[in-house]
Amino acid sequence: MANHDSEVSHTEVMYPAATVNGEASQAMVPATPMALPGMPPAGGFLPRGPEILTSSFNQMWLINCLRRKWLPAILLGALAAVMAGGLLLLLIPISSSVTAQLELKANQERASYGKNKARALSARESEFFQASQLALFKSQFVLKAALTPRAISELEAVIKKGGSAVSWLTSGLRIGFRGDILQIQYDGEESSSDMVKIVNAVIQAYKDEVLAKERNISATQTAILRELRDQTKKELRENIDRHQKLAKELGGGETRLANTMLGMLRNDIHMINGQIRKAEEELLNLEINKTLAMQQARSPVAMEAAVEEALAQDPMMANFKGEKYNMAQQLRQVQATTRGGNSKKIKSLRQQYQQIEVEERRYRQVAEGDIRDKLKQAPNEGLSVLMAEYVMRKEGTTKKLVDLRALYTEKMEEILGKGEKSGAVALLESEIEQLREIVRDMDFQLRNEDVNELTALERIRVLQPALPKEKINSSERLMISILGGIAAFCVTCYGVALFEFRSRRLNGPVDVDEGLGIRVLGVLPSVSSRKAMAQGSPVAAQLSESIDNVRATLMHDSTSRSRQVVLVTSPASMEGCTTVSSHLALSLSRAGRRTLLIDGDLREPALHKLFGMPVEEGLSEMLRSEIEVSDAIRPTNTKGLWLLTAGHCDMEAIHALAADQLQPIFEKLRAEFDFIIIDGAPVLSLSDSLSIGQHVDGAILTVLRDHSSIPQIHKASELLKSMGIHLIGSVVNGVATKADRRVARLHGLEAQRQRQLAASEGAAAEKV
Repeated sequence: MANHDSEVSHTEVMYPAATVNGEASQAMVPATPMALPGMPPAGGFLPRGPEILTSSFNQMWLINCLRRKWLPAILLGALAAVMAGGLLLLLIPISSSVTAQLELKANQERASYGKNKARALSARESEFFQASQLALFKSQFVLKAALTPRAISELEAVIKKGGSAVSWLTSGLRIGFRGDILQIQYDGEESSSDMVKIVNAVIQAYKDEVLAKERNISATQTAILRELRDQTKKELRENIDRHQKLAKELGGGETRLANTMLGMLRNDIHMINGQIRKAEEELLNLEINKTLAMQQARSPVAMEAAVEEALAQDPMMANFKGEKYNMAQQLRQVQATTRGGNSKKIKSLRQQYQQIEVEERRYRQVAEGDIRDKLKQAPNEGLSVLMAEYVMRKEGTTKKLVDLRALYTEKMEEILGKGEKSGAVALLESEIEQLREIVRDMDFQLRNEDVNELTALERIRVLQPALPKEKINSSERLMISILGGIAAFCVTCYGVALFEFRSRRLNGPVDVDEGLGIRVLGVLPSVSSRKAMAQGSPVAAQLSESIDNVRATLMHDSTSRSRQVVLVTSPASMEGCTTVSSHLALSLSRAGRRTLLIDGDLREPALHKLFGMPVEEGLSEMLRSEIEVSDAIRPTNTKGLWLLTAGHCDMEAIHALAADQLQPIFEKLRAEFDFIIIDGAPVLSLSDSLSIGQHVDGAILTVLRDHSSIPQIHKASELLKSMGIHLIGSVVNGVATKADRRVARLHGLEAQRQRQLAASEGAAAEKV
């Protein structure tokens, strides 16, 4: 409850005051509207306080709050910076990216028998091809084959994953087409050298497991084509033998056939022979398609394609895809409207997106296993339909071929029966020429198959082998940690300042003058009372000059209106009230004014200690009518200054203070002194100063920079005004000011003169 700043106080720091010219701002006085007859007085609607009481947290508040709380801000900020930096070091590992690029071409559709050109794939077929190849690269049998070699299975990255290495690669490898270029990429914290070997092993496994099987299918087709070519060659030799036999029977001559019937028969035989060749071609294509269908139905490629098709129709996968699309849209919208890319909402959306991806991968793994099991157990309906179609078409084509051959034989016999052997020779020559053309086409296709078998691996070409690239190296990781620590430090300091802002402590004289509209009479430096009383001190010199400014203002005001009795009080304790009152009294005495200093803080007095006098026989005894006024007033060592101590306080003295006991006392004191300065108790905590204030000419409110609360200052000033006590102004303590060298030099010379005078007096006393 102390309002003084002596050595018995909790602190010796006293704070200066700012000066405001003119009277206290009338804007601070609650407006009292005129009561109209018959209307109750307006109440409950208080005018809005000064803006400084409701202002928001701005840059100036931030600087002042950090100035007051710099030590906790630095300590807590450093702790937060260390914790944030360490956490980032743990959460952000050193990571790298491994990328490989391949050129992957689709096989053109195989030319049918009798056709020399192959048909290129359509856009949809090319899209299906790319989707199937992506599925093959991440298929179980390819990844298992890649991890099987000892050189790969003993890598540290694979050993850490244990039995989930295949699942790890399935979710970790990012594979996609950019045009005809296939890109394989892996981002992670694993060793870049290990991942280079693993990515290259996946590429090699694709070559071994997929392309090798395709070569086996091609070899089967080549064998079928070679067998058919041999049959055609055999038929060609038989026709050549028949031709030679007929030519020999005719004696090597050729007979012209002029008969119309013979011409018609020959045309019929040509037409039948062409239909026979078409039927044979159809049978050959049926056999080839059947063989390919059976091999493809049993191949892993077909299994993976079927799995991908089933997953594409799965509603859950479609739901995951839709959720990811919506989340990506939201993320783009938030990033477009948010400064920086690290807000809480963006982090939350990214975490949700990653969670959806994790759930999608888990569901996909389970769904793939279920689909494979069902496909293995369920009959192949597509193959059954193809086989049924094959049987029906083969039976029809075979029957047609039998009928055509029978018709061909009948026509030939008809020609031979008419003795037209020369016509048969001509027909055989035509048939031999057709068979030779067919054999040439088959030889050409077989040569192409041999070339394709030699160049099958050229369908995949490695444009860029697996190359590592650091994404976050050790330097970047350290830099991220440092930046995170700096950000945590700044945020913590901001939080400390924001917490300090809640008390709205006084930043300086401007807050009192311009913020609250209270005139600032003076600004005092930060000193204790004892240091301020020490002669020759530069701070004491500056304090004296600052107090003299308050004195000058007070004496100037006293010429226009009475300022003889002045109460010096404060909103709360420890705000420099004792310092201001004692030095103001000293300053008035130095100006030649008879001045009385009264210790009005009866409950916790301090002036008697400051001046080295006993506390007894003071104001409390006068209030109890135990002594007279003349017996309570004591002179001090300063000329023109007298002191009235507080005395021994009790409840009787407190009750007398609230009564009219002070009125006659102050009437006597006014007659004897020019100025009466009262060191009062805090306004908000005690009613003593309000009771004394009823008998004074004005009050000075002392406040302490970085200690006094602005709302409390405003409340104290409003309370004084509401009690009818005129507020002369305020004095702001604790403002750091540099002593003027002229003032310091002058006071230093005065202190030196006083010491010389004291020394000479001491020497004279010794001689006596």
